Amino acid sequence: MNCDVLVVGASSAGMMAAISAAEGGASVMLLDRNLGRLHHDANTLFEGMAAVSGIEIKDCLLKKELEGMRILSPSGRGVTIPAKGYFIDRDAFDRHYLHLAEKAGVALLSGEVRSLHLEGNGRTVGLKGVQIHARVVIDASGVQSGLSEKAGLKPMRHPEDIAWAMEADIEYPYLGEEMFFQYWVGSMAPGWKATFSPAGGDRATIGVFVRGHGQNVQPFFDRFSRLFKAQKASQYKNIDRMKVLSVRRGGDPICVMPGEMVADSLMVAGGAAGQSGLAYSMRAGTICGIVAGEAVLKDDVSHRSLFEYVRRWKREFYWQYRMGRSSLQTLGQMKDEEIERLICGLSGKGLVSKGPFFKKALYAGALVTMIRPQTPYDLLVNLIR
Repeated sequence: MNCDVLVVGASSAGMMAAISAAEGGASVMLLDRNLGRLHHDANTLFEGMAAVSGIEIKDCLLKKELEGMRILSPSGRGVTIPAKGYFIDRDAFDRHYLHLAEKAGVALLSGEVRSLHLEGNGRTVGLKGVQIHARVVIDASGVQSGLSEKAGLKPMRHPEDIAWAMEADIEYPYLGEEMFFQYWVGSMAPGWKATFSPAGGDRATIGVFVRGHGQNVQPFFDRFSRLFKAQKASQYKNIDRMKVLSVRRGGDPICVMPGEMVADSLMVAGGAAGQSGLAYSMRAGTICGIVAGEAVLKDDVSHRSLFEYVRRWKREFYWQYRMGRSSLQTLGQMKDEEIERLICGLSGKGLVSKGPFFKKALYAGALVTMIRPQTPYDLLVNLIR
């Protein structure tokens, strides 16, 4: 079998890469080992991120529209950020983008990669009983696949900083009718966050995303579950009877920074490249697919040609990811008492400003500095690191 572009992994980034390459005139195959039963964890999206990434929000793909988010300290003190957000029906979302891929001419294949070799003017991918030769292979197979690493790339600069996650679907009367996502920060989820996401009706999710403590984050989840019930006890009678319907585990590359994203005839996008965030990974997949299609049409799939993907991605996102890593490193160095003082000081203040990324960052940074003056120094040190 032959094609111009083979995308490995029907992740959000993978589907967008396949669609974009096909719309650019390339013959495209999209391969996933679970194509008939995709199950992706990311289910929240904010309007601003969707707009930047060019994602159209359709009502049929949503479970609930929310008014914004609340950032909560360990004791439950909060800062409210009015930013419209969405709890996505992820199964419907994935079906929609697979349909768009087929409509664009993408061939969908079910299977698992067993080998990947540079061969002639492309790469040969071995499946069970089948080989596919592609001019360009795009690895969009997620945080834990290791496909591009086997080909000699180091797609994440700091893989040790993956936030390992445990998330549960929960049920309790009217719990899903709340109007704000809630993110706890502090020692209950070191290095990142604990979450509550209302999904409408009686359904919601809670989870922890933890850096620096290995992949088994069950103890942190259990601790947060107790904290969550204690915080909600005044709103919901008998919240201890909350049902856990299902549990998922995985990794979030929120803080790893993308590393090597291209080689001859090989590109990496989405979680596999440390491109965290549903909207941002979809945009990265789009850029990746466009460049792959252009390279095939130019008959130049060398590292030099494909590096245009890296240049375009960096223009749009590099400093957002760099500042995000620095901010999370700084947060991870703060004790719960410092977090309490910071959130208490920010409570009631407007944290959102209009304008480009750097203007927003400066505005938020100025507010934080008024309460915790050493923050700019800590951010700078972590930025340099």
